[in-house]
Amino acid sequence: MEKKPKVLNKLGKFILLYSTTLLDNFLSDDHDKRVEKENLANIHAKLQEAGLQNSLLILQLKTEKVDKFEVLVGWTVGKNTNKDQIAIKLKSNPQLIRVISLNMIDKVSILSPSGKNVKLAR
Repeated sequence: MEKKPKVLNKLGKFILLYSTTLLDNFLSDDHDKRVEKENLANIHAKLQEAGLQNSLLILQLKTEKVDKFEVLVGWTVGKNTNKDQIAIKLKSNPQLIRVISLNMIDKVSILSPSGKNVKLAR
């Protein structure tokens, strides 16, 4: 009787571990939540940086209507932004300040005073 090579045993264990991990990620929502949390953290960091540089922001916001979105153009108010919200002074009406939840932001474009352009999307 021949013994199976150890390579096949190691390969079998690897496939079993990998398939279990994939199945767990597929069935659980934790992976999606973790990715969403990382995206929000990245957007928050870029908005914080834009506030320090006094950069112009263009935000595309999700709305309740399916086919519609809202676009805001302005600057951040203050140098520090909250973890969940950001205050924007609108370019069209400088006396108006809007507080926006980071969860509503779909796309961000940042134009720094030096001319550097940064685009982010969720």
